[in-house]
Amino acid sequence: MTCSFVTEGDILVAVPAGRIDTTNYEEFKKLLNDALDQGGARHLIVDLADLEYVSSAGFREFFLAGRRMGRAGGTLSVCSFQPQVKELFEIAQFMTAYAVYESREAAVAAAKAS
Repeated sequence: MTCSFVTEGDILVAVPAGRIDTTNYEEFKKLLNDALDQGGARHLIVDLADLEYVSSAGFREFFLAGRRMGRAGGTLSVCSFQPQVKELFEIAQFMTAYAVYESREAAVAAAKAS
């Protein structure tokens, strides 16, 4: 698992790649929290184009990031699902809790409009 970040104004885009599971979810959590701790992000977009799998431990980190953003007056959205990951997100009902977009461009446009 790797995770890269792109900042565009008050938008932080996280791009995890590979698998987030019980062996590395804490690493993902640390990377994400470190990026958010740098401040300035009002919107967090997680681009899942390169994510192959996420376990329940990984889902927990997505929900916690969403709560953190909400407490700070910000938003969390996800975009660019791989089919197998989208199915897992649907089963976990994540799709009803947070904004979901087909592409990063659509997610960024929505964040800029809010």
